[in-house]
Order: sequence, then C-alpha cells, then structure tokens
Amino acid sequence: MLLDVLYTNGSFYTQDARRPRAHSVGVHDGRIISLDDELPGSLFRDVHDLGGAAVVPGFNDAHCHLSYVGQALVQADVRSSVCVNMDELLATVGRACAAAPPGAWVQGAGYDQNYLGNQHPTAEQLDAVSHGHPVWLMHNSRHMGVANTAAFERAGYPGRRKVTAPDGGAAPADADGRAVGLLQETARALVMDAIPAPSVDDVAAMVGAGSAALLKLGVTSITEPGLGAPQHIGHSLSDLAGYQAARDAGMLGVRATVMPYLTTLHGLGDESGPVGQAGAGPVARMGLDLGMRTGFGDEWLRLGPAKILSDGSLIGRSAFMCCDYQHDAGAGKGNRGLLQFPAAELRRRIIGAHRAGWQVATHAIGDAALDVVLDIFEEAQGRYPRPDARHRIEHVNVAGDAQIRRLASLGLIPVPQGRFINELGDGAARALGPERTRLSYRVKALLDAGIEIPASTDAPVVSADPILNVHDLVNRRTSSGAEFVPEERITVAQAVRAYTVGSAHAAHEDHYKGTLSHGMLADFAALSEDIYEVPADAICDVRVTATVVDGKLACGSL
Repeated sequence: MLLDVLYTNGSFYTQDARRPRAHSVGVHDGRIISLDDELPGSLFRDVHDLGGAAVVPGFNDAHCHLSYVGQALVQADVRSSVCVNMDELLATVGRACAAAPPGAWVQGAGYDQNYLGNQHPTAEQLDAVSHGHPVWLMHNSRHMGVANTAAFERAGYPGRRKVTAPDGGAAPADADGRAVGLLQETARALVMDAIPAPSVDDVAAMVGAGSAALLKLGVTSITEPGLGAPQHIGHSLSDLAGYQAARDAGMLGVRATVMPYLTTLHGLGDESGPVGQAGAGPVARMGLDLGMRTGFGDEWLRLGPAKILSDGSLIGRSAFMCCDYQHDAGAGKGNRGLLQFPAAELRRRIIGAHRAGWQVATHAIGDAALDVVLDIFEEAQGRYPRPDARHRIEHVNVAGDAQIRRLASLGLIPVPQGRFINELGDGAARALGPERTRLSYRVKALLDAGIEIPASTDAPVVSADPILNVHDLVNRRTSSGAEFVPEERITVAQAVRAYTVGSAHAAHEDHYKGTLSHGMLADFAALSEDIYEVPADAICDVRVTATVVDGKLACGSL
C-alpha cells in the first residue's frame, strides 16, 4: 500500500520549537506522518516538488465572520477602498437599487464615516437613489448601520417617526423627531428584524463563497464569532444548520469553529446548586439543548466558545470608555460609549455559561468595558474554578498596563486584529486623541506579559488577507501612512506564530493544528517569497501561491 503524498523541496517553517525547519512533509489520511528524509519518496503515491517555496502552517483566523465574508460578495460593496467619498457610495447604492427586483431589499456593507467626511449617509440621501427600494447599509464595524425611509416603513415606522431605541442602542433623530437613518448597536434590530431572514441554503451559500475567498489567501481554519441571534449577530436561528448544509454539499472549504451567540443559551433548570468558593448564591448554568457545549463536533465543524458583546465599536464611538471620546466636528463631547447589556445581565450570562462548561468569548473594545468583563471572569473562576478554561476577550482595543497584567494573571486570551491598525487606525486616533491612542491596538505588550495571542482580522470589517495582517503587525502604519504606536511592533516570527500556534491554542485545538509536526493536520500555505526574509515594508507584496488542506491542494498551483 502506498502512502498519500509527499511535499518536498520546500522551506517549511513548522512552528514547532523542537524542529523549526523542514524541507519535506509526508502526508497520509490528512495527517503529517514524516518530515525531511524519514520516509523515501518511493513510498508515496504522489510527490510534489515545491521548488524551494517558503511554507507555513495554514493561517487560522481566530475571529472571522466567514458567512458575512460570503454575504458581502453578493451585496453592494460600499467599503472605503471602493467608494472613496459620499458621492461614490450613493452612486453604488443607486446602481444596486436600479438592478434589484421590484420591492426587494437592497443591502450593502463596509462603509466607514471616517472616509466620508466624518458623516454617515442619511435616510434622505439614500431615498434619493433608492428607486423606491428599502435600503440597509451596514457599517464596517457591524455595530451600526443606516436605513432609508422605505426601510423604516417596512419596519413599522412611517415617516421615520416614533423610533425608540432599545437599551444598549441609539437612533438619532432630527429636530422634527424623525430618525435620521443611523441605528447604533441594539437599535439595528429595529430595521434588521424586518429584513427577511436568509434560509439554510442561503447561509450555506454564504459559507461556501466565504470559504472559496479565504482559501485563496492561505486561510485554512477560522472561528466565526457569533451565530444564531439575528437581533444581535447572526443571520437566523438556523445558522448552524447552514454550516452543516455547506459541509454536506462540499462547500465548507475551511475548518470552522463556530460561536453561538450567548443569548441562544438558556437556563438548564438548576437555579439552585453549589455556591462555589465566593458565596453570594448560585448562578444558574446556561447552555444549549441536550447540554451541548464548547468542543462538540469534529475537525471540520465544531462548537467553540459562546460569544457575547459587552460594548460597541471604537471608530463608531460606541465602545464603553473610561473617558470621553475626543471632541471633533460635534462628535465625542460627553460620550463614553455604552454597554450592550447591563453589567448584571452580562454577569448572569457569562458566569452561567462558564459554570456549564463553555469557553466564553466576550467582545470588549473600550477600557471601561474591559474592566467590567475582567471582574466577571475573575468572579466566575473564583466561584466555579475551571482549569484551562481559556476564556477569551475579543479585540481588547484599548488597554492600560495594569489591565494587561490582569489579563495575564487571570489566564484570559485577548484576541487582537492587526489589520485594524491600517484600515481603522486613523479613525481610532481621531476618536481617542493623542494621549489615549498609545493604549490602543496593543500587541507587543500582550506578548511581553507572557500571553499566547492568536491572530485575526474580524473580516469583513477589514481585509481577511493574513499577509496584510502580518504586514501591519510588523510595520504599524495607518492607511494615511502615519506611524501608529510603533513601540507595539512585533516580528514576523511572532506574527506567524500568532496566526498558527496562537489561534489553535485560543480554540483548544493546539493538539491537532497550528504546527507542521508528526500527527498534526496537513494544512499549509506556500508563499511567493520567504516572508521571514523580505524587507518589512515589502511583506504586503508576498502572495499565497498554493493552499493545502487535509493534505490536498485546495487552491492555487504547485
């Protein structure tokens, strides 16, 4: 019997400290069975010569909205890289509306007011180009969006009147009491609930389209943060079925760890029970039916942490901060952002999920939100100790030294996004002001604290390209060319480790992915140039030439 395939004449950066480099990798049944000359090529059915290419383990995006990446491919593209000003954005929406079937919703995603003169599109501006269609545009942060008059009317608000935001949200109005179009945080649901939910097949198609796009970038694994709660995040109550349908149809090309949103969890009927070490009365366990929790599934599709948002967006100025946002052009004065849930409700849900055995991933961008979340995780472990829970805090966009030390001492995993530096950094600096900007998008400080960090993009909020992400972690320049907290630069080796070993560790998957070593998954990416050797400012020019998943060529050429 012949073994499957030998990939040879490569420069493999294995990420395994015991054997950091190799020139050949042998694969059978999707696993690595040999390195270098341990097994001769004659034992393998196929042999591929990599021509000396540099190879790294498949990039693992620890925070990537895969289904939304796919969805964005079929919506109006209003990202700043495409629509450089308000006129171009409105023209793009106008073309999409003109081409849409009569009465259909027209949706777009990716606009950023920081590139539009610090102005959000208004309902009236969208009305002028909508051809009568209801229009919804999602902000690139996905924490807010704008709707036109027809959209508000479909949602039950004729003339955009009597629009009242729920707790944790905002719906600004003009002097006549009419909503201007912007809906922030939980207020998004006022309009989004009126948009027909995607079917299981629709979600499967999004997952398939997103997978195909990411494979071209060398991404072989992702964690999708938040499914199943469309009033918060997710497409429908059946999102997981959409993922399963994509897998059944052969469209799930990347390995997916999915996070149910925490509001999909419910009490498990044990409101009484052991109090734990800190007293104060028990907290009911929170879980899914049949007691399913983190880890259920297999190497292609599994349940990861439960996800919850504590606050909002930094560039949208809704992240919960200890200090007011910088005041400019009427924005920021007296504004410190907000919590999406009252602190007591966050506590009940997070501790309940922790007690039921879930890994929990809590979005916390602002420094005030970070303190709230740190307190809750500390209480959870104090009352119901769980070794190696690996609870996560997504983003950690603003953090002081003491907060980072506390993160490390509690064993929490921060999940940063290097690409934010380039695409969002200018807007973040305007929101924070120079003194507080130095506390934002920190990465080296996390590593210096001894934390094993993952790498992620939050795509489609910013580009999903891991090479660009590595470039920004190393160079730390914004899209305007400005240096952004340069003392937080890290090395290529640290960035690649984060994208492989760190991301696997953050998902409790480091026993089978993240390194190219014996028994590990045969997922890797071949590069056009050696990313470890090119000048720092040329990292962005490196390209993925081939992506291998499960030992098989998934994209590109060898």
